Amino acid sequence: METNAALDVNALHDKPTRTNEVYEQIIDILIRGELRPGDVIVERRMAERLNASRTPVREALGRLEAERMVLRQPGRGVTVAPFSTEAFVEVLNIRQLLESEAARLAAGQIPAETISEIRDAMKALSEKPEQTPAKVWETDNLLHGAIAEASGNELMAAMIRDLRRRTHVFNAFRNPNKHVYQYEENAKLLDAIETGDGETARAAMTQHIETVKVAIVSRLAGLTR
Repeated sequence: METNAALDVNALHDKPTRTNEVYEQIIDILIRGELRPGDVIVERRMAERLNASRTPVREALGRLEAERMVLRQPGRGVTVAPFSTEAFVEVLNIRQLLESEAARLAAGQIPAETISEIRDAMKALSEKPEQTPAKVWETDNLLHGAIAEASGNELMAAMIRDLRRRTHVFNAFRNPNKHVYQYEENAKLLDAIETGDGETARAAMTQHIETVKVAIVSRLAGLTR
């Protein structure tokens, strides 16, 4: 009986972990543009694809539904949610608030060798003729992820990570084939963090996200290509 009880306890501890893993995997699929707005997500097929049972897939889809990234529709099941410019702007506005504060707290807290590694990765990506959504996400996450972690606020860092993923999913939906990494824009932010001045870093992050927001919203509105 004790052995069975121990197994039950272990299963309870493993369940959230597996659900989180499946959630992350589905997010990656969305970022890569392999699923598009309106596409149906068949629970059984997704479970087979991810080598998971249907329970964590169902729970991960429930989380994505709460985040308005998938919808449950009568007669169709779960579908990837349609692109919403309004929701995208909401995410960017919240990111601007959180990440500006994270930048203030992180100023001067990122080791010099990490700063150098981030700068090299950014430069290398900017020189590539072809830039995939996944690679842009990976490189961009080095900078923004390092800033969020260096803020010292774990809850804020987790919120920033989730909001940034949603930004990349939306962007992948709208622009699956065109990705140009803006090295100069990101380098300005990294330079500000490196100075160690909190207010300079905060202002730089505020401007950075504002620039991104204006550029993306303008593109979505068809004002630029």
